[in-house]
Amino acid sequence: MTAAPCASRPSTNKHKTKEIIMGELTQQTQSRGLQTKSPTGKLKTMLEKSWPRIQAVIGNNMSGERLYQLCVSTINKNPKLADCTPESVLSCFMQCSALGLEPSDVDGLGRAYILPYGNGRNGRTQATFILGYKGIIDLARRSGQIKSIHAQAVYEGDDFECWEDETGQHFKYRQNPNASHEPGKLTDVFVNAQLMTGGFVFEHMTRSEVDRIRARSKARNNGPWASDYEAMAKKTVIRRVFPYLPVSVNAQQAVNVDESTPDYREIFHPIVEQPSTPTESTQIEGEVVEENTSETKETFHSDDGDSSADEQNDPWTGKEAK
Repeated sequence: MTAAPCASRPSTNKHKTKEIIMGELTQQTQSRGLQTKSPTGKLKTMLEKSWPRIQAVIGNNMSGERLYQLCVSTINKNPKLADCTPESVLSCFMQCSALGLEPSDVDGLGRAYILPYGNGRNGRTQATFILGYKGIIDLARRSGQIKSIHAQAVYEGDDFECWEDETGQHFKYRQNPNASHEPGKLTDVFVNAQLMTGGFVFEHMTRSEVDRIRARSKARNNGPWASDYEAMAKKTVIRRVFPYLPVSVNAQQAVNVDESTPDYREIFHPIVEQPSTPTESTQIEGEVVEENTSETKETFHSDDGDSSADEQNDPWTGKEAK
């Protein structure tokens, strides 16, 4: 008997099988993606959970929705912030909001920056709050005690001279419009603040002094130090003179914590203290003097464990229970 030839399997079945498998893999991948919350999703959850405590810090400067939109917008422009811990990112934005400043990635004004940096202690990336020189000037002017404040960079070819004698500090500056104002040509930077009282505050730094400050900054090789050297040089001389300016305590504190991650751990992870209560073996002795009388009474129970005194007196206030 001749065996009947085996029918060949249509090639389309093989392709269908591949398509089905790829479809299942895609669905599984999407399912896992839905289960893993995105960085912005974590921020929103943390923001909603901690909003009453966050609002106590930032006041009415910004709504929760606005704060969240700022986070998303900044992360979209600087995706590396998505690798930072949600607590550090939100803390930096809280600092911006509390100061009435927006990150430069949002408004482009260069008043504040939020940048990612590695944390050597735990190996995790942390967001860092950095004030721009315009932000520091903004904070200084809010005191109402400063008539004007101006920072100036001096380049090779500019006419600049400063000196001090028995009559005080003096300086003169005239910009040379034909000089090359490139970062490599910057030689000096100074700030002059005119006060409402009629006096003034002046400070000057050479480029070498600025570079020594830059060398101590963890942001020395990226961020505004790399993209806008002149602005950071101006900020450096303003920070040096800031303690001598009539500014608010909040402004001074903001400058002191510049280039760091604000510590708002108690906002996101509040510690609830349990009230301590005396045990049965605790013995408390005390007396109260009733108003308009010279009589004194024992307020708490005696050593023999009689509870009648507890029923008549409140052991925390010493007042008679009603």
